[in-house]
Amino acid sequence: MSNLKWICFFLLISNEVWAAPSGNDLLTACEESLTNGFHGSTGMMCIWYVTPCDCHHGKDIAISRVCLPNNETHKSLAREVVEGLKSQPELQSQSAEMAVGVILSPKYPCD
Repeated sequence: MSNLKWICFFLLISNEVWAAPSGNDLLTACEESLTNGFHGSTGMMCIWYVTPCDCHHGKDIAISRVCLPNNETHKSLAREVVEGLKSQPELQSQSAEMAVGVILSPKYPCD
């Protein structure tokens, strides 16, 4: 295989591996985690996205800011996100980060 073909091959793989998960991916991960426990990469993905931090404020102003209180559990947040993704199916085609912002920001706004 020529060098150009190898480069294209690795770029294709890296784009797929590093693609941001969608709201639908998050829905699947969180439903599985709520049923089977927050284990493995699926559980880590659900926890990562349902517990957003406000540390990237200003990075992407299209994503709603979410400021969580210290007493919220990842299990209760996962339930809220699953309910939100089911009641607003249009969010399933958005990025997981965008979907979570839309779902959680009304209840957990930042000052």
